[in-house]
Amino acid sequence: DALATEEDYEHGYKREVRRDLEQYVAFRVSGESYGLSIAQISEISKVFDTTPVPRTSDFVIGIGNVRGSVIPIIDLARRLRLQPRPVDRDARVLIVRHEDELYGLLVDEVLYVVTIAPEDLEEAPGAIAGSRGEYIRALTRLENDILIVLELSTVLAARDFVKAELRPRAFTSTKAGRV
Repeated sequence: DALATEEDYEHGYKREVRRDLEQYVAFRVSGESYGLSIAQISEISKVFDTTPVPRTSDFVIGIGNVRGSVIPIIDLARRLRLQPRPVDRDARVLIVRHEDELYGLLVDEVLYVVTIAPEDLEEAPGAIAGSRGEYIRALTRLENDILIVLELSTVLAARDFVKAELRPRAFTSTKAGRV
C-alpha cells in the first residue's frame, strides 16, 4: 500500500470508513467465550450483594441495587445450562439494558472489547442449535478462539424467571366434548 501524499488529499483522496463495524464486549462463562454488543451494556461492575427472591428459577441469583435501581441479577452460567464456577475476584456483573429494563449478568471475567464486521458473524451450526441454540445470535472466529454472541431477548425471556412449576398454565376445560 502506497502512503497518501498531500497531493492525493488535494485531489479528493478519501479513505473508506466502514460504518457497519460493531464493538462487542467479550467475556468468559464456564471456560467458554461469549460476547454482547457494547451498545447493550450500560456498565461493568464488580460483584455486589444481592437479595434472593423466592419462587424464581435457579439462574436468578436475586435482586441488587445499582445506582438506586433495583434490578434482577442472573447467573449466566446457570442460564446457559453450564457448570457455574466459584465467584472469584475476576468475576463481574454486566449491567445490560433490554427493552428499557436493566438486568445484571454474572460472568466469570471480562476479557476485552473487539470490533467485528457483520460478514464475520456466522449462524450457529444446527448441531449447536440444540438446548442452548436459542441463546446464540451468532458465532465469530477470533485468532484461536470462537466467540459466541448471545441473543439477549432469549437470555432475558421474562417467562423463564419464575420456577416452571409455579408458572400459570393455560386454562383447559375438562368438560369440553362431553354430551
